[in-house]
Amino acid sequence: MTENINEVMIRKAERADSERVYQLLLLIADLHRKGRPEMFEGLVSKYSLEQVRERLSNDESGVFVATIEKLTVGYVFCDIIKEGSCKTLYIDDLCVDPSVRKRGIGKKLLDAAKQYAEEQKCDFVMLNVWEFNSDAVSFYKNYGFKTRTRHMEIKL
Repeated sequence: MTENINEVMIRKAERADSERVYQLLLLIADLHRKGRPEMFEGLVSKYSLEQVRERLSNDESGVFVATIEKLTVGYVFCDIIKEGSCKTLYIDDLCVDPSVRKRGIGKKLLDAAKQYAEEQKCDFVMLNVWEFNSDAVSFYKNYGFKTRTRHMEIKL
């Protein structure tokens, strides 16, 4: 795989990307199982392969992929939601293959999501991140995200 980050291409996801996106979703599920085993013990993937295929077959889908030499190395799933009189782009999921992390690919995916939000006339971009995923928390903070709400819990 090339080391030149300038060769990363960000584009709208297509049905042909489904298998690779699903493989990356399996990595995220593994991270969640390790981070919160009591909650995600049986999780295989957030979405089934068929759900990924359906989503990527939809022309209106807000899913973008990052590719290097035609290999999909990351994705971002975006949904537009209404909140009162505001329109918010919700980043449902973002993943970059661990072999190419810390090279600006996640930033490029977020930039694509932000541009999509602007094109859709959204007022905000929002996401959720688990506290155990400290690398992701730092990444999002460095990008400029601020805490909007906080979920708190007590383990019983």
